[in-house]
Parts: sequence; C-alpha cells; structure tokens
Amino acid sequence: MRSADLDSVPNTVLGAAWQPQKERMDSGIYFPLFLVLVSLKGSHACYYLSADLQSPEIYKPRKPLSATARRSGWQGFVYDLRHKKDLFVRLF
Repeated sequence: MRSADLDSVPNTVLGAAWQPQKERMDSGIYFPLFLVLVSLKGSHACYYLSADLQSPEIYKPRKPLSATARRSGWQGFVYDLRHKKDLFVRLF
C-alpha cells in the first residue's frame, strides 16, 4: 500500500474477501502477513507478522457491497493492526 511514513505500520489495511478469511480463522489457520509500504517517491519498506502472533480481532469485516454494485453482496475485510503494530518486524 502507499504510505507517507515507511517507518511505522499503518493502523488499518484493506484486506481481500471476508468469507475465505473467516473460514480459515474458524479452522484455526493463519498465514504470515507481509506488508509492503511504498512511498510517493518510490521507496519501500516490508514488514512481517508471524502467523502465530495473529488473532481474530485484527480481521474486521466490511459492509457488503450494495445491490447496485458490479459485485453486489461481495464482502471484504480490513486488517485492524492498531494492537499488533509493535509485533511487526521490518525486513527492509
């Protein structure tokens, strides 16, 4: 994601589809999270959060898309990283 500050993890990041993520969480399956931040100048930073440090509260479902949307009913999620920011490791 684009970020003005490469030295800190953002509070929230848009995720992908909610249903597959929820099914994985319900099964106790978590994947490592790699977060790549890119500045307006093209610099970048990569952060890593181990799967064993994740918990269900960082995954917040978004409101489903409206009936008039092209992908009506589709639902994504947001990574709420506010309480896990200090657990990320900067790789570069």
